[in-house]
Amino acid sequence: MNTLADVEQATGQVFPPLYHQLSAAGQLQWGALGWEGFQQQSAQLRAQPPLLLFADEFEPIGRDELREAWEDLTAEDHYNPLRDDLQLLPFARSGAGDVYCFWSNAPGFSEPPVLLVWHDDDRADILAANLQDFVFRKMVEAVVELETQYSMLGKDTLADDLQAWLGTHRAWLRADQVAALERLYARTDEIVAGRISEDEGQALLKQVIGFARLDESFAYVREGA
Repeated sequence: MNTLADVEQATGQVFPPLYHQLSAAGQLQWGALGWEGFQQQSAQLRAQPPLLLFADEFEPIGRDELREAWEDLTAEDHYNPLRDDLQLLPFARSGAGDVYCFWSNAPGFSEPPVLLVWHDDDRADILAANLQDFVFRKMVEAVVELETQYSMLGKDTLADDLQAWLGTHRAWLRADQVAALERLYARTDEIVAGRISEDEGQALLKQVIGFARLDESFAYVREGA
């Protein structure tokens, strides 16, 4: 079985400290379950949600698949060959073929920012300045204009789901992020009704995790490819 240290040695990159903490705490182990596995273990997982269980379009890459995911992204014959000046370390997938990556050599950042690398475009989006802010972002976006029929969040169990989610995740977040989510998650009637607008969600993200390059996009594909 590959360890994170094995992957770091192979890639020449380093996972953020929080990612190591989450791995050690067993928070990254739900990804292989998929929707079917979630349904089978729903009660157990809902009671103690692992990392971003209820997030939209997020599935962690299993530890044994991390190196393979990096090799695929950086392969010379990749249909979207990666620019030589970018060091990206995949850690999750969107479910639609896109990949969440740590940008290991991003200039001007103290920790690797999180990118969404699109599989059917040549662009990467800067979603957060670090993993902690990314976790907060996904927890906000999960309740924005919620359509419960497409979400792992249950309409009838929403309040309990959100409190359980915040309960397992508060240790990984800053105090101001926890306070913002507590206020947001208390509005369960509005969430169920889909009345938390995208504009409101974006305003909250800018307030709590905003920085100059938030949501900036750039081309990640090698020029001339």
